Amino acid sequence: MQISAEYILIAKYIVAAIVLVCIILAPAYLAAKNGKDKFIALRVRVASWVFGWTGIGWLLALFWAIKK
Repeated sequence: MQISAEYILIAKYIVAAIVLVCIILAPAYLAAKNGKDKFIALRVRVASWVFGWTGIGWLLALFWAIKK
């Protein structure tokens, strides 16, 4: 049985999409693990979802998530 090159390419794109989603949602996970209150965790989650595709928005969400 031979795996077609198209299947390997599709698998690569699926893995890349999963990794990208995990990176974008990392600030929301960190906010939950650091025990932030619900309002701050919600703010981090929304900022991560809406502005996570930009570097500045993601860094802002990450800062809010780890700030003491």
